[in-house]
Amino acid sequence: MEAVQPTSGRDSAYIRFPALSMLQSERSLIGIHMLIAFVALSIGLLMGPFQAFRRSPFVTDALGGQGIAMPIFSYYYQALTVHGVLNALVFTTFFIVGFSYFVTQRSLQRPLASITAAWIAFVLMFVGLLLTGYAIVSNQANVLFTFYAPLLAHWTFYLGLALVIVGSWVAAGVVFATYAGWRKDNPGKAVPLAVFAIVANYIMWITASLGVAIEVLTMLLPLSLGIVQTTDPQVSRILFWFFGHPLVYFWLIPAYVSWYTMLPKQLGVGLFSDAMGRVAFLLLMIFSIPVGVHHLFVDPGISELAKVSHSLLTFVVAAPSFLTAFNLGATIEKAGRKRGGSLISWVWKQPWGNPLVAAQLCGMLLFIVGGITGIMNASFTLNVALHNTTWVVGHFHMTLAGAVTLTYFGIAYWLVPLIRGRRLISNRLALAQIYTWFIGMLMFGAGMGRAGIDGATRRTDLGASGVYISDLWVPWLNLSALGGVVLLISSILLYVVLVGTWFRSTEPVENEAPIETEGPASSTPALFERWGMWIAIIIISNAIMWGPVLLQGLDFVNGFFVPGQPGAAR
Repeated sequence: MEAVQPTSGRDSAYIRFPALSMLQSERSLIGIHMLIAFVALSIGLLMGPFQAFRRSPFVTDALGGQGIAMPIFSYYYQALTVHGVLNALVFTTFFIVGFSYFVTQRSLQRPLASITAAWIAFVLMFVGLLLTGYAIVSNQANVLFTFYAPLLAHWTFYLGLALVIVGSWVAAGVVFATYAGWRKDNPGKAVPLAVFAIVANYIMWITASLGVAIEVLTMLLPLSLGIVQTTDPQVSRILFWFFGHPLVYFWLIPAYVSWYTMLPKQLGVGLFSDAMGRVAFLLLMIFSIPVGVHHLFVDPGISELAKVSHSLLTFVVAAPSFLTAFNLGATIEKAGRKRGGSLISWVWKQPWGNPLVAAQLCGMLLFIVGGITGIMNASFTLNVALHNTTWVVGHFHMTLAGAVTLTYFGIAYWLVPLIRGRRLISNRLALAQIYTWFIGMLMFGAGMGRAGIDGATRRTDLGASGVYISDLWVPWLNLSALGGVVLLISSILLYVVLVGTWFRSTEPVENEAPIETEGPASSTPALFERWGMWIAIIIISNAIMWGPVLLQGLDFVNGFFVPGQPGAAR
């Protein structure tokens, strides 16, 4: 399929993309990102249910007191590292980069500024994946998804993750350059909301990932190579959580892009408020970073003032979620009333039989639960009681594995057919996959959360012999395992649909890409796209909120890079 040549009145780079197919340049670039993402997810997903089974007293008793063994990886923490790294870092990053390329091109109706740079970004990320994968598979990187000191992995683990991050920066540069070209050719016009959100997301991502890049390159990688003999775990944790919390929003914003800009088109209505959406994305970009100390509430090297300040800002970062709830709620209600719904019945007047829509609506429902538990985590006192329990596992899975991942599945159910040039092989199987994932995640999250309230510990191999398990935890850990069964079934259905679509489907594509190519019809304040001003605010706010925390953590006498000092890592 060839691109249509520029027409009169359009900018010189204008392309009219085919509605029901892809250009070859799109298909190869975006297709390889999706392939790597879902191959990585297939391995990471398999580890999840088996961890729930291993933590279940019922399963342990059924096996005669021996916890169930992990598939492929015999060591519990190796499997846990695989689950976290492949699902939360590899799957999400490759998916987001490929998705951002597609949305940017289609929304702006112009090619990427540099296909060559986009392929360089992919190669960097793929080589990084291979290096990191080697360290994990060879049992030399059992440091979990939160890989800060004092746990230490093989140097290939850190170098690989650094390459994945650098590759994502190059991808961000491609998007920025494409946006800048469109801005030059369209002065005074507001960029479509989807691209606005992607630009904001990459600005936030680059800022946040600087923390983990510094940690890896100056602390963990030199330590694993033997260049230095000690490092400072407190500084390592500070730098990691500068990155760790906004990482969640890096995953979430692409889901928001789908909710804000694609779901309304799939429902046949317009978004309630474009301007409110832009405000929400700006708030996420600014406030997602200076809140990370709520992951360090029990750390002795952090001042009480910093903990209280970050706790307050964590409540502030909930504001864009409330704006989103109102904006999308009004949009979905409008769609339901358009279908004949009343004050209440508009809820079930939605196209729940459409897997593309159902995935997003179910994701939103899970996000409500995950968001509420997240606000509770922002409380200084509640967080101290709950943070090292399975409560956080439940919260985390409701948000990432629930809202974000379900939405990504919904995106894949129209994007993969476009890449392949064939329709989804079975809407019924796709619907079954969506609803089993929704039910299974509710069961798993509820079980983990309730067990956490009773003190069930996370990051503990509860299937190991001699590990203490309270009677209060037992029913809830068993409920989580039952949820794991449902999620395992859903995971199998996911790949039946995706692989079946690729190899067995023969019908032509029926769903267009739900892309909006125009900005809002009403005037949008130019202030929204003054990125230099917003970046300055990000720098200043983080200097205020993180600067004192880092300075307090940098103990040049007893900690950071001081050979032979007691208490240092290694």
